[in-house]
Amino acid sequence: MTRIVIAKVSDHAWSDLAVEQAILGADTELVPLLCADSEELLISVCRAADVVLTDLAPLTRRVISELHRCQLISIAGTGYSNVDMEAAKEANISVCAIEEYCTDEVADHVMLMTLTLCRRLLEYHYQVQEKKLWLPASLTGLSRLRDMTMGIVGFGRIGRAVAERARGFGMTILAHDHQVGTNATHDAGVRFCDLPTLLANSDVISLNCSMSPENRNLIGADAFEQMSRQPILINCARGELIDEDALVAALDRGQISGAGLDVLCGEPPDLDNSRFMGRSNVIVTPHVAFNSDMSVSASRGISARNIRNFLDGRHENVRQYVHQVLN
Repeated sequence: MTRIVIAKVSDHAWSDLAVEQAILGADTELVPLLCADSEELLISVCRAADVVLTDLAPLTRRVISELHRCQLISIAGTGYSNVDMEAAKEANISVCAIEEYCTDEVADHVMLMTLTLCRRLLEYHYQVQEKKLWLPASLTGLSRLRDMTMGIVGFGRIGRAVAERARGFGMTILAHDHQVGTNATHDAGVRFCDLPTLLANSDVISLNCSMSPENRNLIGADAFEQMSRQPILINCARGELIDEDALVAALDRGQISGAGLDVLCGEPPDLDNSRFMGRSNVIVTPHVAFNSDMSVSASRGISARNIRNFLDGRHENVRQYVHQVLN
């Protein structure tokens, strides 16, 4: 019997394990674990696991060093920054993630935040619902989206989907991706440029790049100094891409007009003491850009099938190996 621990940071995605059990079969034992960020709990439950299926559970070097039976870590998402990959390699544990399952949802969420902040929807809503005021001329400084430039940092599947939507509103598109040259052209009319050029010439900046050591605090004090147009900053990627101290300072100084944050450096955050609360030009959503009935179903199905294919030796059918141990 193969023991599979399903380690979740929150219980919002899976109300039961029927989907996983149907795919993985009767020869597997599924052990649910709601672990938050407790290393001790992860170690105690996962130590006897043959496979760990997780969303965002922090599989640190210390945790992985105790996974003496584990052969595979299957991640129910596209990112894998929560797994210490060097430790997994040293422990001869294969790691797989999901190539794609929520591109449309995340791109839609980027545009939702863009429209809400550009049109200052929250302020109008507050006036009408809370203050009971009807003041059509109360806000000034609003721009047409078609007169604005969207800067997209990271031009993978989600970045391209954001560009497609932004162009539908008539926006000019700048893009920066370290894997794409600044002279590249794109059939959607995207202009590729270096990061300083993008920062200086964008009215909206959307972060859609992956988390990596070189991208940590990619948007810090120096980056905010280069944002000459007081843009809106949208982050539906990873919280660690932004230096949050620098972001607070930029908001206080008016270096940016607003921020839409679906991810933060520490999750769940201490909302009672968060410096992002109470600001009319800041939207914070609880890491839900990926979420829809279809995307959750896809995530569960793909990550479980990855495990089944691994156990059956059908490695060519594992959707995305981040690291594969070759026997």
